[in-house]
Amino acid sequence: MKLYPAMIRLSGSLVTVVGAGDVALRKARELLCCGARVRVVAPRMHDGFPGLSGEYADRLELREREYRPGDIDGSLLAVAATDDPEVNRAVFTEAREKNILVNAVDDPPNCTFFVPASFRRDDFLLSISTGGASPAMAARLCRQLQEHVPEHIGALLQALAEARSALKQESRFAHLDAHSRAGILKTIVCDDARLERLRIAFEQGDIVSFLQGCL
Repeated sequence: MKLYPAMIRLSGSLVTVVGAGDVALRKARELLCCGARVRVVAPRMHDGFPGLSGEYADRLELREREYRPGDIDGSLLAVAATDDPEVNRAVFTEAREKNILVNAVDDPPNCTFFVPASFRRDDFLLSISTGGASPAMAARLCRQLQEHVPEHIGALLQALAEARSALKQESRFAHLDAHSRAGILKTIVCDDARLERLRIAFEQGDIVSFLQGCL
């Protein structure tokens, strides 16, 4: 089965989590950190939810009862984080009928999307999926790859974004076409020494001078 990779912008969108155990708490926290509005439905709430509600009172809704049809209405995504296969299946069925993407934790047949193993540092996000076949292998590979992520990746990404913007907007680079601009950025990204000089130039507010030296 081939999966289509995507990064989803959740800010302001509703996500419903069915279940309220350890896994559901972690899922809800991750979703809230990404700016989503989160609705949690479960007959019993994990002890951590009151604290989470205090931190995200304006974006967290707790429905302390059994799941009912209609609970996922208006959601962009639904997450079934229960240990009851019948509930997971009910959430999956309703989500498919309403064209809502759904993930059932550790239950691949009841998923239309999988949550990959991931590593985040500032704006950098590394994600690996095995299509639900082996989350443990995905986690292992993610741990191995994160060792190669530059320590200052957050600052480097900000510097590269500013460099890209400067190449497009500064009059001193108006003679460059898209191919030439892309070539300059590729040269910088592929050279660790240039990347470090770019980071320093960014911190000193002198990106344009640095780029002129790359012409």
